[in-house]
Amino acid sequence: MNSKKSSSVRSTIEGHATIIADRNAMTRHDHTAQVDTALQFDKERESVILQSIGDAVIATDLDGNVILMNPVAEKLTGWKADEAENKPIPEVFHIINQITREKTDNPVEAVLKTGKAFKLKPDTVLISRNRKREYAINDSCTPILNSKGNMMGAVLVFRDVSKQRQEEALKEKIIADLVQRNKDHEHFSNIISHDLKSPVSNIISLTALINDKDTDEAEKEIMMNALSTSAERLDEVIIDLNAILSLGRKLGEHKEQIQFSKFVSDIKESIGNILEKEQAHFNIDFSAVDEMFTIKTYMYSVFSNLISNSIKYRRPDVPLEITVKSDLVDDKIVLTFKDNGLGFDLKKAGDDLFGLYKRFHTDKAEGKGMGLYMVKAQVEKLGGTISVKSEVNQGTEFTIVLAP
Repeated sequence: MNSKKSSSVRSTIEGHATIIADRNAMTRHDHTAQVDTALQFDKERESVILQSIGDAVIATDLDGNVILMNPVAEKLTGWKADEAENKPIPEVFHIINQITREKTDNPVEAVLKTGKAFKLKPDTVLISRNRKREYAINDSCTPILNSKGNMMGAVLVFRDVSKQRQEEALKEKIIADLVQRNKDHEHFSNIISHDLKSPVSNIISLTALINDKDTDEAEKEIMMNALSTSAERLDEVIIDLNAILSLGRKLGEHKEQIQFSKFVSDIKESIGNILEKEQAHFNIDFSAVDEMFTIKTYMYSVFSNLISNSIKYRRPDVPLEITVKSDLVDDKIVLTFKDNGLGFDLKKAGDDLFGLYKRFHTDKAEGKGMGLYMVKAQVEKLGGTISVKSEVNQGTEFTIVLAP
């Protein structure tokens, strides 16, 4: 809301609140009917102005009890003005954080406590009466002052921005999808030109040699083994291509509420024999955020790959320590996966770190360089980012930032 409009609303509310105070005072002193009529006229005039305002308006007294609300506020909160009158503001105006689903500070209470204006946070969600509906809202709350500058209460002015948020999210998703499609196109081009072409060329060449009449039986046997290896490699590449293609298909899956701590528990149970053998110790902390509304298969795959990566690239002479924790920073969920394993040289790894078929410990552990590629792809499909810190023999730390 612009400052001019906000000032107009505040002036209207201040005038209305003054009328209510004056009317109560007049009643106590039994003033004439003419004065009561004049006050009633002023009240009705102010009421017409409030009803014409396109934003929701709620005003309270110094105790935080509702003294008036306009029709837009009635619609969003689910309360009628006469029902809400004299009720404490937290009973009528119930807000939570969109990501954590936790109750947030009530702006009216903050204004009455400090005497200063309060701006609602970006991810504020209004829960209507009996939890029938949710609205994404914004705007602010300011003090109501009388002519002497003394605070008489607070006025909360807000609007439903759910549609606007949805449109913004859709635009961001379209842009992200276009960027991802370009990346996918590059990956497919590399796979086709290198990883797919190589085994196909080998198969063609070996087949020609095997069919050559001048090739003796001993050479044919060697070539048959090489042909089998090339065919297996070709099959692996095709399987990997299907896995990459399935990323796009899985985006159509329904999102659901998942629990990070349960993911870790399930993964630990599934590889319990390996963890026992390696004497791995987990430090788990999801006290900040333990739940998220997302695609379950993607998130489980991310957790599984990163935990498996820590086990695969452990240091044989040091007990394995794996830390998995969550945090909430600027209304975004931050997941950290840290270990004390082999680590690697980030300068040497460079842009190849999350590349397909890129490996940095070929002599230490088995693998084909698919895991981190899939992790990055899945995180980005979910609208997040992933970064890494690592040093040789000092372990590795992956940080995932997920938007709501």
